[in-house]
Amino acid sequence: MEISALTKVGGLSQAFPAQETQGIQGTQGNPTVGFGKFLEEMVSKVNQQQAAADQSIQALATGESKGLHEVMLAVEKASVSFQMLTQVRNKAVEAYQEIMRMPV
Repeated sequence: MEISALTKVGGLSQAFPAQETQGIQGTQGNPTVGFGKFLEEMVSKVNQQQAAADQSIQALATGESKGLHEVMLAVEKASVSFQMLTQVRNKAVEAYQEIMRMPV
């Protein structure tokens, strides 16, 4: 039985295309730097999506864009990616707290 990689799961490869090209090899040197870089890329992509949503709202308000559905899609895409980033952060904090509770 063969298990496929998580990057092949629908949507993840489209949401984070830079992660596919980097692969596992980018984290072999220092896992902390690799995870930090992954989080940094995630934050920057969420920020870009938030900025794109803001621009589409502004374009709709000024009359440049007539497609309300496109604006709503951009806003929802930014919202979902922000919620995912928040959950990843919450899980990382929970894992850190669990490690700190371990007896030495």
